Amino acid sequence: MNKKEDIGYRILDPDSRPKGISMRMTGCHFAFICLLGTLCIAALAFTVYQSHLPHGGFCLRAVPPQVSWPDPPPHDQVAMMARYIVHTSDWASIATYSVSPRIEGFPFANILSLSDGPVEYSSGIPYMYLTPMDLTSHDLEKDPRVSLSLSEAQSDYCRKHNYDPMSPLCARVLLTGKIVKVEKDSEEEGFARNAVFSRHPEMKDWPA
Repeated sequence: MNKKEDIGYRILDPDSRPKGISMRMTGCHFAFICLLGTLCIAALAFTVYQSHLPHGGFCLRAVPPQVSWPDPPPHDQVAMMARYIVHTSDWASIATYSVSPRIEGFPFANILSLSDGPVEYSSGIPYMYLTPMDLTSHDLEKDPRVSLSLSEAQSDYCRKHNYDPMSPLCARVLLTGKIVKVEKDSEEEGFARNAVFSRHPEMKDWPA
C-alpha cells in the first residue's frame, strides 16, 4: 500500500470519530423568458469575448483545483465505502417535508454544502451550515426528519472510469434520520465550523 492509499484509509478509520401546482404560461410570460434567455446568452458571450482581449475589461476568477482523493476502498467493505463517500462529498441532496404554503406536505429536495471534517480528517458526521432564510431551515423547524443523498460521482473516481452517476459501479449513500443543531459554544461547534469553513471558505461571510 503506497503512502497516498495509507493516508486515505487512515482518515476513514471508523474509530477516529470525535465526541403540484399546475400553472399555465401565457404568451407574454413566454416572450419575457425568451428575451431574458437571449440577454443572458449575449452577456455570457460578451464576457468570454472580453476575457480574450489583451486588455479586456473583465477578469474571470479562477476556480480552485479539486482535491485528488485516493481511490475508494473495495465495494464489499460497505461501512468503509460509506465513510469514503461522506468524506469526499462537498454537497448533498437533502429531502424534507415542505411547510411552504403552495407545496405543504410534499417532499422538498434541496442542495446543501456539507463536510464531515477537513480534507485530511474524517469524522463520519456530515455537518451543514444553514441560515433561517433557507427554505430547508423552515421545514426542519417543524419536522427535523430528512433523507440525505450522496454519490461517489463527486470524487474523480467515477469520471476516471467513465461510470454514469446512476451506474451501480458508482456507489451512493442514503442517510435517513433527524437533523440536530450543534450546541452553541461547544467543542463540537468549533470542530463543525472548521470542518465546513475549511472546505467551503466563502460560507464564513454568510449570514447566520
